[in-house]
Amino acid sequence: MNNIYIVAAFTLREILASPAFRALLAATALFAIMALAVSNLFLLETVKVQLDFLWLGMSLLGAGFSLFIGTTLMGHDITRGTASLFLPHMDRHSYLLGRTAGLTLALTLLLALMAVLSTATVAWGLEHALPDRAAGISLWSATIMGLFALLQSATILAMVLFTCSWATGVVEMMLFSSAFTLMAYLLPSVMSAITSSEVIAQVPAWSVAFIHTIDYLFPDMSGGQVALCIAHGLTLPTAELGWYLAGQCGYIITLVAAALLLFDRRDL
Repeated sequence: MNNIYIVAAFTLREILASPAFRALLAATALFAIMALAVSNLFLLETVKVQLDFLWLGMSLLGAGFSLFIGTTLMGHDITRGTASLFLPHMDRHSYLLGRTAGLTLALTLLLALMAVLSTATVAWGLEHALPDRAAGISLWSATIMGLFALLQSATILAMVLFTCSWATGVVEMMLFSSAFTLMAYLLPSVMSAITSSEVIAQVPAWSVAFIHTIDYLFPDMSGGQVALCIAHGLTLPTAELGWYLAGQCGYIITLVAAALLLFDRRDL
């Protein structure tokens, strides 16, 4: 366990010193300011538009961190031999878990800063919005959205770790990680379109079953709808929320376990 802490601390310091991560930290303020500016273009639902833009910023920051910083870090471990500095002194599971913990801590810091700035802008928006236009919106709406953004970003990070555990180079890791993430985001909309009565009547049954099978292999990335329902004060069934959280956590645990298994057997 001590080895995991050492690698996690080393990873966190390495990420904090990265210019790319500092650029993402600066982008949090940019997104918060842009949310205020864009929302003022709308005369009515200003706070809700602001929350929509803030969710977009959180999602982009989380996905960008996971795909670019996470993939680059893990890719350099293999291609530049960074892992060889640690592996003679610890087992591979401790090393990968330490890297995972460090990446997760940095991701949490990034989205926590975004949530703090977002909460401040939401407070300003609620102060200047008409009472009937801010009904159902809480001051902590942005914080709740930040938690859902962290969960989905952690899922993307788990996909990155899984890909990096068997891919050979940074380009290949980036390509497959981006493809998996894109498919995970597109499949919910594809499934909703296919399951409509008009489409089912025209599409062969085997193709619908095939797409359903593919859909089961990817996580449910519809957290934006859940987060915005909570942020806008809309009713959300507790069972639906529970299944979503359980599915995301289960997917993350499964992918990290698979990454540990594959990383233990690959040549370095």
